[in-house]
Amino acid sequence: MDANRRLLVLGAGRQQLGLLQAARQQGLLVVAVDRDSAAPGFRLADRRALISFEDEPSLHRLAEAEHIDGVISPANDWSVGIAARIAHRLALPHPLDPKTAALASSWLKQRERFEEAGVPNDAWLGDGPEVTVQAFSLAGEFHALSGPAGVAALAERAASVLGIREGPTSTRIRITPRGPQVIELAARLGSPAEVELARAATGVDLNDLALKGALGEPIALDELLRRPQAA
Repeated sequence: MDANRRLLVLGAGRQQLGLLQAARQQGLLVVAVDRDSAAPGFRLADRRALISFEDEPSLHRLAEAEHIDGVISPANDWSVGIAARIAHRLALPHPLDPKTAALASSWLKQRERFEEAGVPNDAWLGDGPEVTVQAFSLAGEFHALSGPAGVAALAERAASVLGIREGPTSTRIRITPRGPQVIELAARLGSPAEVELARAATGVDLNDLALKGALGEPIALDELLRRPQAA
């Protein structure tokens, strides 16, 4: 990955720490935004701005002023759509087009699309154990990296009907007497703990892949292949 490329990261809280650390290790110039001046991720950024990651007009102006090469929302669903729209308006690479990102960032729109396509889905509040499938899509191919094998196909179907062909997804699924049901799909990274679990189990670093996707860097298929990990 080219060092010194400029990346706008929406959010600098605990949930963004893993990606911010990965960006620092890659030598990227990171512009981080958060409305909390004490956000722990600011210490990992080169430039900091006290802006809410939901304030789209201000974020767009900042992106223009900083001449960014990419933008990412690693941990907040609503700003997934904002990141995609900013990238689109500035003609920057991005794994999601604005229409797909808007669909993925709205739980209500997701539910409507799942119902139309016949994807089994359940309400936020319900009975039964939950599992999460962490995955990364590359050129339309869905690669599940964590979660029970028996529900990976449902997570893949959910991503497909939402039009997600590139980038990370984190899909919550509830196991019910009616079978597995999708609760929600987040078109972003999971929590730092979930990302680390996937890395420990497969050797695949979702943070690095998400950074490449946000900057339009090529991703080779072998970067998504599971590798045996040392005990």
